Amino acid sequence: MVIPEKILHECHAHGVEAYPEETCGFILGNRDDPDSLETVLPMRNIMNELHEEDPEQYPRTARDGYMIDPREQMKLERSLKKEGKEIKVIYHSHPDVGAYFSEKDKEDALWNGKARYPGITFLVCATTNGKPDGAILADFNENTEDFEITAIPPDSAIASADSLGGTFGITGILPTINFIHEWKNGSRELEHGYFRFVPPRQVKDLQRALSARSSARHALAYCSGRTALFELLIYLRESRPQTNLYLPANSTLIPATLQNLEIPCHSLDLEKSVEWEKLSAKQGNVLLLAMKDPETFLKEKAECLGKLRRIRVPVIIFSACPPIFDEWPSGLTYWVSNITTPDSNVNLSGIEGGVILSNADRQIAELTEMRKRSGPILSARNAAVFLEVIQNENADFSNNADFSQAVKSLNNSNPVELVSQKLSEWEHSSAGFLFPSGMSAVSILLNLLRKKEKAQVIVIGLLYSESYALLMSSGISATWKALFLGLDELDSLPEILSEKTAMIITETITNPLGEVPDLEKIGEIANAYGVPLVVDNTLASPANCQPLDFGVDYVIHSTTKFLSGSNDHAGGAVLVKKPEDALSLENFQKSWELTISPLEAEILWARMQDFKERMERFNTNGTAIAHFLAAHSAVDHVYHASLSSHLSFSTAKKLLSGNGGVVSFTLKDDSEKGLRSFYDKDFSSILKAPTIGSNQTLICPYPLLTHYFDTDAELEEIKLPRHLIRVAAGCETEIDTILADLNHALKRTTQ
Repeated sequence: MVIPEKILHECHAHGVEAYPEETCGFILGNRDDPDSLETVLPMRNIMNELHEEDPEQYPRTARDGYMIDPREQMKLERSLKKEGKEIKVIYHSHPDVGAYFSEKDKEDALWNGKARYPGITFLVCATTNGKPDGAILADFNENTEDFEITAIPPDSAIASADSLGGTFGITGILPTINFIHEWKNGSRELEHGYFRFVPPRQVKDLQRALSARSSARHALAYCSGRTALFELLIYLRESRPQTNLYLPANSTLIPATLQNLEIPCHSLDLEKSVEWEKLSAKQGNVLLLAMKDPETFLKEKAECLGKLRRIRVPVIIFSACPPIFDEWPSGLTYWVSNITTPDSNVNLSGIEGGVILSNADRQIAELTEMRKRSGPILSARNAAVFLEVIQNENADFSNNADFSQAVKSLNNSNPVELVSQKLSEWEHSSAGFLFPSGMSAVSILLNLLRKKEKAQVIVIGLLYSESYALLMSSGISATWKALFLGLDELDSLPEILSEKTAMIITETITNPLGEVPDLEKIGEIANAYGVPLVVDNTLASPANCQPLDFGVDYVIHSTTKFLSGSNDHAGGAVLVKKPEDALSLENFQKSWELTISPLEAEILWARMQDFKERMERFNTNGTAIAHFLAAHSAVDHVYHASLSSHLSFSTAKKLLSGNGGVVSFTLKDDSEKGLRSFYDKDFSSILKAPTIGSNQTLICPYPLLTHYFDTDAELEEIKLPRHLIRVAAGCETEIDTILADLNHALKRTTQ
């Protein structure tokens, strides 16, 4: 007998659900068709009840035994007979002991040496550590009067969950609702995850090494030294009522570059003590020093720097490489530099990184949170290279195959250029630019377009949570303001546009509610008023929509998501419609070295080769999941524009060639208890993780991650249900296993 993949998966899923106890049930089929296997029918294991009533007669519990209630079985067989159905297979699970037909299994299956259930096959599904782990079939042979065993390897149990484009990478795993509560309330940490939550291990190790070398309490790594300085200056600008930057008269930094941050710059003669007296914390003064020999300067000016420390004037050293200090200089607030060593013999092939070193505890904590939002992260791949260089300044990478191959590839091609050109082709743009992350792409556009005289940003629809947080947290000045419009309020857009409007921003498909703004209408209005229109096209992707064709000026992507698919890459992109806008963005990017690592671009380029094929599966699977959920009795509402019930159904048909893989829904039992029933037990094929665009299907209780501390009124204002569940469909070649997982979980909410 051959067990269909879908049927086998459901049996495994039942075993996972019951783990660490044994589960049991029947596989039903048509009585007149010997090969028919149609339905899995889980049954109640009464072993615990029997043991409690008579432990002597029934020494086993459900932990190591099973029994189906014979009365329920007889009742079932009578009803099946009327329907022309019959039991074809009896299945049960083995928790943590492997898949085999035990002597007890044989004993229960026989009567006086003959089959107790003639013609019925036995299926044993192993569950190890709560995961499917192979299975066996046992068929009674009347000639040998014994059972013939057929092994089903572990991979066959999940073969239908194979996905296009490679395997799932590292991200945060969120096993239960309690785990999420503990994490959000600070009593638990994620062991690993993408950078928003937990820096990669390589980055953390590098930061520790850099802080130890400099005798600093803290080190924060960035994609470049100039980017690190950029972030620090933005932080200082936004964390105080005013900021005035003082530079030495002979500074190598270009004041014009600094002034595009709208920070006043002043010259200071460091050789005149009277000049030092100008500096005052009350006036928001900051001393920024860029020089060839900062260590000597710190020694010679220790007394002056000590005075600045006492009056709380920050002192920043901007240097070529990190220092080596036995003791952190008392007058120094921040050391900002590239990550390299002056005497290293390693050719880093354009691989860059930067760091902020400091003993300022509160400031570094705030900078850490700012880095999460604005996303100028250091690539984990770069961090691994830098760490080896720092730990061994005579490092030899000749035996490092991965690095050698990467360097060889980089020398023979320009992956940054290749990716930019391909994205520009797909998005119909004049130019494309790559950034360290999707959030850094959002952040740089905010910094480029929003100025004091143009302080207003209009947001249409619900933005990605981190984009929203960045908007609300960047620019403490009261003149900077974000206005929010719902998709049903577009008629009022012309009324709120003014000469102070810096940009309009929206998403092609909003996360997580799947709304589709009418880009054509918004583009006409924005162009008529000369206001830049920015659209995050991550969820739709260039396979489903080209926003620049609808009057959009800038398109943003998190290349970490669908374009890559494997979750082991970090990057972002901005595609620009007008050449003059492209020039401004290029200059801004170069000034602050806000660039993607060539190693990351190389990875992305390789992953993009099958992007169109993968995206077809994302679309197909997302639609299948949405329609399955919409038809399920345990589901209250589904958010996906493929459904005619969705508010954006018509707009999506006009603008999109596919609706993407993000599907959200609410349960009929709209309570935390219902959410726990659905979420807390393990899934067989779905991972519990807080991201999207993975080749493997992911699931998470989205508002509990992104809006945890919001009040009911705040959630109601943005129309986000507190117990909403988001499924990020993968590009699995078969969807039945995913649907079976969802079905089992949904059934739990009605029991």
